[in-house]
Amino acid sequence: VSHWSGPCRLGCLFNHGDQIVAVNDLQPRDVEEAYFFISRSTRKEVKLTICRIPHSDIFHVKGCSC
Repeated sequence: VSHWSGPCRLGCLFNHGDQIVAVNDLQPRDVEEAYFFISRSTRKEVKLTICRIPHSDIFHVKGCSC
């Protein structure tokens, strides 16, 4: 993840350097495929599996309260 700008109602979900390793248990090969999996999902919610660098900085959305 290289940036995150909202929406505010979701909050500050991502940190600098987060890697999306799966979308609904499917492993995307690249960013375009991750977007494809998300956009084609028929589920009400999308499950992301993230690999996070410990103690990395948070991407704060405009107007966050954290």
